[in-house]
Amino acid sequence: MQIFAHGRVRRAYVGVAGTTTPISRRVQRFFDLASASGVHVMEVVKGSPAAAGGLRNGDLIVSVDGQSTDSVDGLQRVLDASRIDRVVKVAVLRGTQLIDLEVTPVGQTG
Repeated sequence: MQIFAHGRVRRAYVGVAGTTTPISRRVQRFFDLASASGVHVMEVVKGSPAAAGGLRNGDLIVSVDGQSTDSVDGLQRVLDASRIDRVVKVAVLRGTQLIDLEVTPVGQTG
């Protein structure tokens, strides 16, 4: 619909590069995670919303605003235009902890 209305699609940009990574069943059960995979953060762009929100290389993103992010595609779907310039809760596995971070995505045309 955005293409018809605006000639382009706006997406929420956080500034991470990642890959879909499986989560062990044991970890999934321990943290009561909805999915058996998440997005392993390979790079956080310097000065990006993700960097400002505290994401780090090696974090495993498991949800955004309570919506499971089981893949890179899933993360992109969750980061739609409705989340631009609005604080979102990003749940990540870091080491042995499940932590919630606050990130404010910015708009990007794609």
